[in-house]
Amino acid sequence: MSEEPDKIKTIDTKQPKHSTYKHLLFDLDRTLWDFDANSKEAIVEIYDHFQLYYYIRNFEVFLAKYRTINERLWLAYRNREVTKQELVDQRFYLAFRSFGYDTIEAGREAGQMYLELSARKTHLFPGAKETLAYLADHYAIHILTNGFKAVQEGKVENCGLTPYVTNLITSDDAGFQKPDKRIFDYAFEIIGTSPKECLMIGDDEKTDIKGAQNAGVDYIWFNPKKYASAIENRLTVSELSELVQLL
Repeated sequence: MSEEPDKIKTIDTKQPKHSTYKHLLFDLDRTLWDFDANSKEAIVEIYDHFQLYYYIRNFEVFLAKYRTINERLWLAYRNREVTKQELVDQRFYLAFRSFGYDTIEAGREAGQMYLELSARKTHLFPGAKETLAYLADHYAIHILTNGFKAVQEGKVENCGLTPYVTNLITSDDAGFQKPDKRIFDYAFEIIGTSPKECLMIGDDEKTDIKGAQNAGVDYIWFNPKKYASAIENRLTVSELSELVQLL
């Protein structure tokens, strides 16, 4: 990965024109659901299950290698260079193989285990449930995610977010991934709305924010680490609870 960008010292406090919004489109991973914490827990279980400590004594070294491979495969998947199944089968196999544990069957098994384990993990960002509970009284809440449908459904249900969510819309449903405008068009059709009535809230500038821009949707960047941004005039929050004041 590239070097960590400089962190910003303040947030943009420009108020959105919330009177025009009827629908809030939330990203899931790294916006509501704490991907890094949950994913790490699942990978620890896989590391122990396959006794990888015989091959890789330092778990953090293995985790870093896996994350690099996973990010590369997700980019290839977004670019339609690999299939969903290839992503699932290869990410652990390639990580295992890089440390001398060269078994395709174990890699495939680990890939399936990860999907099942991660769906059961329940770490949310602070204030996620309380913020959704408040906003659901004023807007229709929808989740718009690039994740796999069955896994994302499990996350939402197991974390207790289902009562607040009107629609869970995944890239599996749409056939396209953020930032492709077509996943937003699909969401508008499912919801029965237009871009002007929607507000996107997400952590990823390359997918959530760029996607919202492509679709003509206003957006709020969830930026808990307060990274600097090249995007001008963006509305930024570092805590989900700030959405209560803004919206």
